[in-house]
Amino acid sequence: MHMSDKKKPHPHGKHRERMRARYMRAGLDAMADHEVLEMLLYYAIPRQDTNKMAHKILSEFGSLHGLFEAGPAEIQKRCGLTENTAVLLSMVAPLARRYSQSKWGKRTVFANTRDLGEYAKALFIGETIECFYLIFLDNRFRLISTELLAKGTIDRVELYPKEIVRRAIYQNASYVVLTHNHPSGSKSISAADIDATSHIINLLDGLEIVVLDHVVVCGEDYVSLAGKRILGLQGIDGALDKT
Repeated sequence: MHMSDKKKPHPHGKHRERMRARYMRAGLDAMADHEVLEMLLYYAIPRQDTNKMAHKILSEFGSLHGLFEAGPAEIQKRCGLTENTAVLLSMVAPLARRYSQSKWGKRTVFANTRDLGEYAKALFIGETIECFYLIFLDNRFRLISTELLAKGTIDRVELYPKEIVRRAIYQNASYVVLTHNHPSGSKSISAADIDATSHIINLLDGLEIVVLDHVVVCGEDYVSLAGKRILGLQGIDGALDKT
């Protein structure tokens, strides 16, 4: 039998086995960022040194955060990766967002503003542009549904008041929570944010649907307009006190 007919050993097999064993023992917390990326790349690139590749990719994007917020086309172009690999990397942030949302379940009951803030934060994991969501609650503050109303640019998103009214009626909601994100991380509430909220409050008030709050997600934190007592919003806490 010729040597070429034999199955050649994986050139990085032992190293990959050791890395997987480390993960099995201690999880990702025991690994540096480049090692986390190296292991993820195993599942798209079977027979290359993904350690060097991980260092190169992180050097290009600066951090895992920067990498995972990029789209597949950008990752492929900047790093010279295959489409298959770029798609895998681009799915990490959306998967994390789906995971966070799924923990709440569809019959979640919100007990306070902190619950709402944490729920809102989960909606925007990995988002690099402004998005606007509606959170619909029944008269017991149980989650009916959450809907993405609009996506915008890095610093603005257009609202559609008539669509908000239509969706609130369709969902038979007693309460609505507005939420959007500031990808820059800014915690400042703009005049446009306040004006838009006021307009929506007035539209829904005639339908006896209460806007409880407008939660602005700023990176790892959030700002509640009700918490700042803007526009007389009562928030979950205030509404519960009245029940």
